[in-house]
Amino acid sequence: MATQSKTQYLADLQTYLKRRYKPKTAPAPARLPVIDAVVFGICHEGATREQANQALSRFKDQFSDWNEVRVSHLGELQEALADVPAAAARAQRIRKFLRQLFEKTYSFTALDALAKKPLKEALKTLQAYDAFASDYVTATVVQQALGGHAIPVDEAARAALEKLGLQEDDVPTLRGLIERAIPKNRGFEFLELLEELAQDAAIEHDSKAPRWNHSAKDKDAKPAKDAKPQPKKAEPAAEAEPVKPPRDSKPKSAPSKKGKNKPDSK
Repeated sequence: MATQSKTQYLADLQTYLKRRYKPKTAPAPARLPVIDAVVFGICHEGATREQANQALSRFKDQFSDWNEVRVSHLGELQEALADVPAAAARAQRIRKFLRQLFEKTYSFTALDALAKKPLKEALKTLQAYDAFASDYVTATVVQQALGGHAIPVDEAARAALEKLGLQEDDVPTLRGLIERAIPKNRGFEFLELLEELAQDAAIEHDSKAPRWNHSAKDKDAKPAKDAKPQPKKAEPAAEAEPVKPPRDSKPKSAPSKKGKNKPDSK
């Protein structure tokens, strides 16, 4: 049997999750303004999509604009975050982002121009804001506002995949693997399925759920960059052959004693 790659495993997993959760076919949502996408990403990481959508709606309904959010007390922001877990920490992150944005641009629409720039250039600009230290927020903005291919992965989704045997060193590495396996036109669907998976405690005990085989050699694996070549074993030295004299050389003869010490003739 041919060895299954991780990309093939993820494709098979998507097929299985579609059968398990039976999602409704819906088009991908319209792009959000960059600020909305940042706030949505902060609200969504470690929470459900419904909780994040409700929080974003409350910010829109309860505040006149993002500048009012920037100057409001944290308690007012926490009220908007209502049922979202860790509301206090999220409120601080949202207000800090808005304050950094205002200090840098004196505007709350300046970032919208990034949607028309090359993705790498846009991301380089956004990395100046602390909110983008989160890989989840970065991927959310790429997908929801910049039109790039990204599938946000939080710790809940990572833990769910680990229960099925798929492990990577960190979230960005796992996200990169998923994005190579799942094409852009199926990315939003896979994200919704991944969110369902993260909330499904029963899947760990489902014998029909596809599991990544750790013992299999992964065809997607790449050699480590810092791997050092193993030194070659030294071959045994060949025995020295006896030195032969040149063919033209002749042994020197001893000097003749003829004529030496002859008696004087009389």
